[in-house]
Amino acid sequence: MTSLLNKTKARDPVRVARRLAALFIIPVILATGCGERVADSALRVAITSPTQPSYVETIYGPVHYGAEFGLNITADDFRIFDSHATATQTVLAGQADIVGGSFVSHLIIRERGLDFKMFCPFVNMDDFVMAGRNGVTEVEQLFDPDTRVAIDSPGGASGVILNAMLQAAGTGKTIADLPNVRILESSALRSSVFVADGVDATVIHLTQFKQAAEQVSDAVIITTLYKDVPVFIKEAFAAPASWLEENLELAASFCASVLKAARELPRDFDLFVSAVNEFVGVPPSEAMLRETFDLISQYEFWPKNGDLEPEAITQMAKMAVLSGVLEEVPDPTEVVDRRPINRALELLGGRVE
Repeated sequence: MTSLLNKTKARDPVRVARRLAALFIIPVILATGCGERVADSALRVAITSPTQPSYVETIYGPVHYGAEFGLNITADDFRIFDSHATATQTVLAGQADIVGGSFVSHLIIRERGLDFKMFCPFVNMDDFVMAGRNGVTEVEQLFDPDTRVAIDSPGGASGVILNAMLQAAGTGKTIADLPNVRILESSALRSSVFVADGVDATVIHLTQFKQAAEQVSDAVIITTLYKDVPVFIKEAFAAPASWLEENLELAASFCASVLKAARELPRDFDLFVSAVNEFVGVPPSEAMLRETFDLISQYEFWPKNGDLEPEAITQMAKMAVLSGVLEEVPDPTEVVDRRPINRALELLGGRVE
């Protein structure tokens, strides 16, 4: 994939990005004919990346609060992947019911003709930072051919986040303009390669940066998502529209459990630490978790009331079009099924401040 980016750099960057988006989506479309739905009363959830402290509520809520809303679910009902494409394929192949992942990747799925709808957001902001090493300390240095930059494939969270950072910095450029890119799908993998000096800049979680900085003496934070990007929708749950039509109450119960965790965990540091220790593979130190905990509340990482407002959806879609991964901005009312969100708020007793 890196060689494709480099070989096509001289061409129109928008065409390059669209070509890469097609590479991402083709295997997903082909997967629609794979397998049949196995009768199973349990809700099966595909997640596009391993759980991090900044979105631990995603799994903690359903597992610990689901029973309050009539939801029968355990951690075993979550399938965790390192790729948004692979996670989505499991839904299309009938091996999962819903998928939690990049907001923009869900938009790409829809534009390619698959009737997926988002029904419950779980991360707006996140603790992502642009990390640099080997003297890379400024945003403009990412466009130097000698600067090796790691992101995920088109439509993935890190690429979308980096695009938002580039726009916020006023570069007038997108990831399609980066001359030296390495595709690494997960933040954990990008962090490991960053530590191993395989790349000079990447987008990773703040906790991962702190751990990397213990081994990389010249590691710096160039910019952050939470401080420098004013409007963002990072991730949401989505499902085929037909599944939602048949399982509205189930979708609402699941969403209510996620939103309850988004309300409860930021109020109790000890509970937050307990959740991280339960569901994050290698939990950071409590000192690092305290910083993440404070950021979650300060920058409202987690939507407590469902959100997915039309203005924010349009802003995200415009950014995706500018980046070349979408052809056009969709009607925001068409990409979201608000019925599960509205029902979830009823189950929770209403909105909160």
